Amino acid sequence: MNNISKLLLVVGCQRSGTTLLASMLGGHSEINMLIESTNKEVFKLAGKKYSGNKLILYRQIRINQRASKFGHLINRFVNLDFGITSKKIHPHKLYPTSDLSIQDYIDKKAKIITIIRDESEVINSITSRTSLSEKQAKYEYKKSLEIVNLLKSDITTLHISFSDLIHNTKETLISICNYLELEFEERMLKGVEYNFIYPNKNILKEKSTN
Repeated sequence: MNNISKLLLVVGCQRSGTTLLASMLGGHSEINMLIESTNKEVFKLAGKKYSGNKLILYRQIRINQRASKFGHLINRFVNLDFGITSKKIHPHKLYPTSDLSIQDYIDKKAKIITIIRDESEVINSITSRTSLSEKQAKYEYKKSLEIVNLLKSDITTLHISFSDLIHNTKETLISICNYLELEFEERMLKGVEYNFIYPNKNILKEKSTN
């Protein structure tokens, strides 16, 4: 029996439901799920069928570009971040922060899931919960959607919507399990209860009304 885990990558624009989806996937007994690991930790996971990671499109991960020391310095410079330690959040991201590109995941035969959300909902969420301006939020949404559209040419990639995840949760998770060739597990529906970012069992209800 092959004990090597398969790679799984979940991507979407920020505030599009990537963390919510990743926490649900992490509730499956055969999926190890990282949240925004920008290094190569995903290769260190073992013991389950899938080793997964979720990353933010354009801001953290892009099709071919990888993180670099040069890119890190440029990101700090354009954000006027001259301190000894870097700021936690940079409004401007000229370069990605992930050591792996999407192409790297593709080359490793990873299963890729994209999630998209209505533009106005994303923009409102970004501007109300982050330091990004409306102009910056619209730009990142546009660049993220460009990447999603590029991935649509790859028939091995699965694309879902935030609306379906919220309003047709079980059916959407079943379709994802079919894509991953896994049996659906009811515990996935409770994944958000044990996630440190969304430790709230009512998160689905709250998001559906926001």
